[in-house]
Amino acid sequence: MTTMSHVCIRVLDLDRSLTFYRDALGLVPQREMTMEDRGWHLVFLGDNETPFQLELCKEIARTQPYHLGDDTPHVAVTAKEFETLKARHRAEGRIVDELAGGIYFIQDPDGHLLEILPPK
Repeated sequence: MTTMSHVCIRVLDLDRSLTFYRDALGLVPQREMTMEDRGWHLVFLGDNETPFQLELCKEIARTQPYHLGDDTPHVAVTAKEFETLKARHRAEGRIVDELAGGIYFIQDPDGHLLEILPPK
């Protein structure tokens, strides 16, 4: 048996990404580390409720944006206050796609898609 731990995404500007994930989704740093042998600085974000984390990986020497593929995977989050968050994201112009039933997507500063789900 396994349990989910985290998902990692690469980011170009760590401060910009930390601000985005805090402001757009309320995620906060849980821990961070530098792996000098790999040239990475990692920050793990969480919601302070579940153990699952989003790992932001900054390649320290990288200066060029990442090129995401045509079939870019996405991270899904469940919003307790779904309608309130959706209204805020709509007002901020963050919504890039919306599905029947109200589920919607936003993009982070590096182009990663985030699916926003209502509570079950």
